[in-house]
Amino acid sequence: MSDPQSDSVPTLPSPITATTAPAPASITTPAPIPSNTLILQVGERRFVTRPATLTRGSEFFARQLSSRWPDIQQDGSYFIDADGDVFQHVLRYLRHEIMPIFYDSVKGHEYTLYFAVLEQARYFGVESLQKWLEEQKYLQAVKIVRSASVLEGVEDVSASTGSNVKIEHYVTWKTRKVYVCPRAIVGHMGNRNACGRLCRNARGDDEDEYEDGEVLEVLEVRETTILDPKLCIEQR
Repeated sequence: MSDPQSDSVPTLPSPITATTAPAPASITTPAPIPSNTLILQVGERRFVTRPATLTRGSEFFARQLSSRWPDIQQDGSYFIDADGDVFQHVLRYLRHEIMPIFYDSVKGHEYTLYFAVLEQARYFGVESLQKWLEEQKYLQAVKIVRSASVLEGVEDVSASTGSNVKIEHYVTWKTRKVYVCPRAIVGHMGNRNACGRLCRNARGDDEDEYEDGEVLEVLEVRETTILDPKLCIEQR
C-alpha cells in the first residue's frame, strides 16, 4: 500500500510582493541667513540685523564683534543675557538713530521703560542714547499747552478736534443784566447790536433797558499735546 503522503503536491512558499518604502516626510528647511547679517538671541527673543548696525553706535558690540563672541549658540546665533523687550528699543535706535518717546495722553511718560532702556544703553555703550535719557530730553520733546476761555450764551459746545487736543467744559448758570429789545424781538434779546434803526426809533429818547436774566456760562479748558520731532532726530 502506497504512502498517501508520497503522492501529495509539495507546498510552495507564497510569493513575496515587493513594496515601496514610504517617502520620508518633507522637512522644511529655514531660509539661510545672508552672510552679511547675524542673529542675536537676547533673552527669549531673536533679532536679525547687520554687524554694521550694531558697531556704529555701540562700544559693546564693536568690542565683541572684533573678536570671538563668547556665547555663540549651536545654531550660530549670538546669545545676550538681557531683556529682549527692552533691547528692541536700543536696536531701533541703532538702526534709525531716532530717540525713543514713551508717552501716553492718559498715563503720561513711561518712566519705568525709560529707566530700563537707560540701563541697557549704559551696558551696551550707546553713549548718545544714554546721554539723552540721563538728561531726560524726552520731557522737552513732549509739551503740554493749556488754555481756558469763557463762552457765554452757548448751548452747543460740540466740536471736532485733533487727537492731540483734550477739551473739558465746566457749565454754570449766572445772573446777568440782559438787554431788552424795545420791539421785543426774541433774536435781539441780550444783543444790543442786533437792533437796527426800527428798534432805535421804537426806543426813542429813552435809555436802553436791561433786566436780570439767567445766562449759560461755559468755561472751556483745552489741553494740547505737542511733540517736537527735532529734539528726537537732531542728536545724530
